[in-house]
Amino acid sequence: MSHLAAAFFVVAAISASPAFSQDSEKKESPLPKQLPLATEACFGRVYDAAHQQGHPKQRVTSFHIAREFTPDPNSEYDVGSPQELKDQDGTQGRVNVAAYVRFRDRAGVFANTLSCYKDDSGKARCGIDCDGGQFTLKPSGTSLLLENEGFVVVGGCEASEEDSDNREFVAPGQDDRVFRLDPKPMAACLAERNTRAPAYAKLGAPLRVRLAKKGAVCFHRAYDAAHLAAHPQQMVKRISIMRMQGEEKQPGEFANYDLTFRAELRDGTTVEKKIACGPDNYSYLCSGANNASEYGEFYLTRAGAEEVMVRDRKQTLAKLFETKLGKDDRFFKLASAPPRECAP
Repeated sequence: MSHLAAAFFVVAAISASPAFSQDSEKKESPLPKQLPLATEACFGRVYDAAHQQGHPKQRVTSFHIAREFTPDPNSEYDVGSPQELKDQDGTQGRVNVAAYVRFRDRAGVFANTLSCYKDDSGKARCGIDCDGGQFTLKPSGTSLLLENEGFVVVGGCEASEEDSDNREFVAPGQDDRVFRLDPKPMAACLAERNTRAPAYAKLGAPLRVRLAKKGAVCFHRAYDAAHLAAHPQQMVKRISIMRMQGEEKQPGEFANYDLTFRAELRDGTTVEKKIACGPDNYSYLCSGANNASEYGEFYLTRAGAEEVMVRDRKQTLAKLFETKLGKDDRFFKLASAPPRECAP
């Protein structure tokens, strides 16, 4: 699970002791004026060309932190309703902020979610679990001074194989240590969040919504002779993904599923495997549940209002199916279909 969503799933453990319970139920923010409870807020700074030219050792070109209570509609994470997020805010003196960063040497917006609390010295400290790094915040008028101690924005603990390969870290370099972040309209932070979404994330409802439908869910594709003649390196003739009836997500559960993948090959061989798949930002990450490090990972993404795409760049399915697949067996576009199409 990405750290960007992990903080939203933290549930505070409350002791049975009445005295402890009273303390733990008290909700507060480490910076109540700048980061009030249950209130959206955005602070940021964009560095223009003149500033960047004068600070050649500053890698960061923009930095925003946000208090968000409106879930990203394009995300595959089901983090709860705005009211549920607000109800959890401030539990045990902790609040969450999303950090959005851009770099001069790498395109795109990079992000992570940090949990902020008041440390023993009284500082507002924001950190990522599993030694993912941290920064501190302190008021400066209506603005915030962020002192960067280094933190992960791609990769880190429990990261996917792809994120681990593309790890990114906001290092506290000579000119990347202190940032003055000014109050901004919430739209400025949401624009950074929305920029992160790939184009396919807007192609229909999230997969978590489609997979949560009652009854069996089936996605299927059969390739005709003309297609196979044009793709001689494709061994798969038919392929399907099915979430069985009776395996619907229950209330309060994460949107993780063991999906049945079935394929018929050119030679008539049929292969089948149940594969664990779960949300990973804007896609579903699938892997061999018991030994992901051995088999690898692949992705499911939206491909249209009724279609999904299997993205298997490293041909993990071949390992899971224990068969040989061709160079043209890395991407499959499947359409929603009646469950009988996914049956053996």
